[in-house]
Amino acid sequence: MKKAIFSIVSILILSISLTAQTAQQWLDKISETYQKIPTYYIKFDLKESGSSTSNIGELFAAKEKYSLEVMDIKQMYDGKTLYTVSKEDKEVTVSQPAADSDDLLTPTKVLKMYKSGFKLDLGKSETIGGQKIQFVKLTPTSNSEIQSVQVGINTKSNTLYSYKESYKNGGSRTLTVKEYLENLIIPRALFKFDQSKYEKDGYIVTPI
Repeated sequence: MKKAIFSIVSILILSISLTAQTAQQWLDKISETYQKIPTYYIKFDLKESGSSTSNIGELFAAKEKYSLEVMDIKQMYDGKTLYTVSKEDKEVTVSQPAADSDDLLTPTKVLKMYKSGFKLDLGKSETIGGQKIQFVKLTPTSNSEIQSVQVGINTKSNTLYSYKESYKNGGSRTLTVKEYLENLIIPRALFKFDQSKYEKDGYIVTPI
């Protein structure tokens, strides 16, 4: 479920021609940009193959800190401690994951994953909704349930347009960015966990 949330995800500006860019250069650009931007907000659509409905999610991020909410899951990471809230189970799990942990889904980490374990290929470019989108394909070089990952990049702003994971079982999961804002003021409280509030609402708080 945690991977489903954020097989996600990010961002900035183009200086040389589209055809001159390699897959590595495109991914380097958006990865570096995410690390430079102080704060940003992403509203996204998350859809799984075989489902007729999609889910709207929101992400607020300030460097490595983030607050993410999609479906019945909410995550808050304050730079040290990760809180994962399951509304369905009425449970909060609390952990202090290592920087390379699969539990930690910071956008900068997700966009760094291509640096090892993947073969990169420059895909097609399309005009979607008046925006030119360049696709980059990532194929795992070791055994994985993922068959491939396709990242769509808005070439005008160098921002993330879409992120699609395709699986060997024939399924897929696609995240499409619907709204993006940067350098906004994000209340610090958004990254803080109020344990008493959740316990009052009947949640079980479980440390890992």
